[in-house]
Amino acid sequence: MSLRKQGLTVVKLDSPDGESPPSFLPEGKLKRARPLPSIMQAGAGLFQKKVKFAEVCDFSRLLATAVSSGIPLRDAVESIAEDIPNPAFRKMLNNMVQQLHEGRTFSQALAEYPNVFGTVFISLVESAEEAGSMAETLAQLASYLERAERIKRKIQSVTAYPMFVLFFFILVCAIMTIFVIPRFREVFEGLGATLPTLTTVVFDVNRFLLQNALYIAAGIFVLGLLFWAWGRTDYGRELIDRGKLRLPVIGGILRKYAIARVSRSMSVMIHGGVPVTTAMEIASIIAGNTVLRQSLAKARERIMAGADISGSLKDDPQFPRLFVRMVSVGETSGKLPDVMGKLADVYEEQVEGQIMIATSLMEPLIICVFGGLVLLLILAIYMPVFTVASRM
Repeated sequence: MSLRKQGLTVVKLDSPDGESPPSFLPEGKLKRARPLPSIMQAGAGLFQKKVKFAEVCDFSRLLATAVSSGIPLRDAVESIAEDIPNPAFRKMLNNMVQQLHEGRTFSQALAEYPNVFGTVFISLVESAEEAGSMAETLAQLASYLERAERIKRKIQSVTAYPMFVLFFFILVCAIMTIFVIPRFREVFEGLGATLPTLTTVVFDVNRFLLQNALYIAAGIFVLGLLFWAWGRTDYGRELIDRGKLRLPVIGGILRKYAIARVSRSMSVMIHGGVPVTTAMEIASIIAGNTVLRQSLAKARERIMAGADISGSLKDDPQFPRLFVRMVSVGETSGKLPDVMGKLADVYEEQVEGQIMIATSLMEPLIICVFGGLVLLLILAIYMPVFTVASRM
């Protein structure tokens, strides 16, 4: 406490005989921040409105580099805050510096902003404060957040093209529905010509959409709102998450992505000194899926009853056999954090590969489907023109 009053924070602590102190906390001593859905989901309650995940990654790396270089933690945070371009983030860091001046710990200052830094960040910093391994822990955190940001960007990059095609298709359909088809309908009705069945169906559907646009929009909004409210209930959230995992192709990708996040977070936390049961509790929240969260909660109960980690997971169908076997190897060899990190690498690579394959297969399918629908609208418009021209 006397060091904190002087504005100093322990970043490394060695025992008199030169041996490092044990890098773990007794069970129940770690005070965790408010649980969050996932440290990798931007906008879903994870980060404050004006602070981006990439900014937190940059701050973590700069802080880890500064502390590893011997700069006091408070001075490092203060120096980094001066160069932060985001005024909201800069104000937040300056407030944290003021709290450090007042004698609060770094983890207590971080805990004021759980939606920015997340449970893993705060828990690891608190563990590092107790173990005196702040520099090493900050470096691990920086690497963890950078990996999370990298895989998120890759997923966004491979899904950008299908989203663009979908947006362009909706735009084309909206223009044809509002401007093009009504003009042709007026022309053909003025001529009194007999229209083909396809043209008649398209014109009737177009008239119905335009006449009832407000009702349709209101109905979609109300149904969406009801679905959103139902999805926020425990029962609804569980059914939705269970349904996601059962989707063809996508379900497997989502499962592996969640397992990769669980493996990565547990690797970092266990290596940083967080107890296994505590790390599993936090990882279950980070998984971002209710089904996997329940599975990890049950496994945690078995561990607290005396079972090992692999034994607590082996009968759960949500976890692949490879995952369970590798966890068993890590426990036996005493290298569980390293094995969990390698598992995360494997599943992250599989997720990236499967997303790229799925996207490459979806691109021609999307083009064929959307192109076919646009062609259908064009044929409906021009078939009467061809019919009239053939009779002339």
